[in-house]
Amino acid sequence: MNYTPLVTAIITTHNRNDLVGRAIESVLHQTYKNLECIVVDDASIVSAEAVCRKYSVEFIYIPKAESKGGNHARNVGIKAAKGEYIAFLDDDDYWLPTKIEKQVALIIEKQCALVYSNAKAEIVRGNNVTYMEYSLDYTKRGDMHEKIFMSICCLNITILVEKQKLFEVGLFDEDVRFWQEYELTMRLAQVSLFYFVDEILAVYRVNVKDTGRLTNKYYEWRKAVDYIYDKHKKYYSQLSVFGKYYARMTFVQDAIERMRNAGLVFKRCIYLFLLNTAFIPLRLILKFKRNMAYQQYLLFRE
Repeated sequence: MNYTPLVTAIITTHNRNDLVGRAIESVLHQTYKNLECIVVDDASIVSAEAVCRKYSVEFIYIPKAESKGGNHARNVGIKAAKGEYIAFLDDDDYWLPTKIEKQVALIIEKQCALVYSNAKAEIVRGNNVTYMEYSLDYTKRGDMHEKIFMSICCLNITILVEKQKLFEVGLFDEDVRFWQEYELTMRLAQVSLFYFVDEILAVYRVNVKDTGRLTNKYYEWRKAVDYIYDKHKKYYSQLSVFGKYYARMTFVQDAIERMRNAGLVFKRCIYLFLLNTAFIPLRLILKFKRNMAYQQYLLFRE
């Protein structure tokens, strides 16, 4: 790779001094070397500064009086970034060593604003840790300006994005506490094509017993989803019947996972029944489309 633009890695942390070091090390051990790392501590009770002093990183602390949530912390990091491209990491997650190298190569090749990668889950149940891998949906590439409102395509930690485009679309919405990157990609998809690296390049931690984790707070998630639907109602209203059906299924699927984490057994059973009855035709159609998209990807992959 001849052109090696500066990439800024932004790690947001809050009360996870035992884990943030692993996230930092995964950035510093990247095979791509033109990197800066900014750690934004969002009002931790015990500041992560002592941990960060062990590494060559920039540290920003947001005091409790100025704390406005994760998206505000990410925006603070973006505004401090010197890189042409930005990548995000949460304190309990980590990257695999070639993530940024492979993403920079692709974003330059495709001349787009955003690329993402596959990821796997690190599922923690007490002392038991297991890993779960997922397959990418090969339909979620190229022009996503309409498809993005039907389903989620990527996670925050899998994204590499052009900083200029982040400012163009207005950065992260600081009123959104759930589906943060999804809402951001809704806006980014209106100004750029999306592409992906077909590899697992990041690992995200799911601690099912962590009551403070956002993924375990179902009712707050519902409020955030309603806010997003209202904010982008113009786009949702323009979807076809199929598109609206697909968007509803995305909601139901995510709700099922969050209900499980939150221990809402009865409501989860209702949604599982809905998923396995009303949405069976759509799931069959999508399975066929994804298989076709995968074959096309293999055939025309450059």
